[in-house]
Amino acid sequence: CLATLIIMLVGDTYTLINYVSFINYLCYGVTIIGLIVLRWRKPKIFRPIKVNLLIPITYLAFWAFLLIFSLYSEPVVCGVGLIIIFTGVPVFFLGVYWRNKPKSVNRLIESLTCWGQKLCFVVYPQGGVAEEE
Repeated sequence: CLATLIIMLVGDTYTLINYVSFINYLCYGVTIIGLIVLRWRKPKIFRPIKVNLLIPITYLAFWAFLLIFSLYSEPVVCGVGLIIIFTGVPVFFLGVYWRNKPKSVNRLIESLTCWGQKLCFVVYPQGGVAEEE
């Protein structure tokens, strides 16, 4: 979010749309690759929707062409998009991977989560008595 805010303040909206579209298509392709890997490694698990593998493989062929073309035609935009993605790596290690965090770090993460939920109006109601407005 911080990198996106900086880009919005410095650059124009068209460039930001290019960064985000590259990131979106990269994530879509990785998701489809995950689907194929799961179909290969765990063929017996329950799937509510099961499609012929030709569909995701065809999608990946077009995806690879578009991604390679994007990297060739606009390498700076794609590079910045990758940098935006990699800014999430420290957040992952701080919030998810690091299991034995000190209590102060846990309190900081909880307060940032609460603040973000209130800012974006996504706070779920607690299981207690309903509050009157």
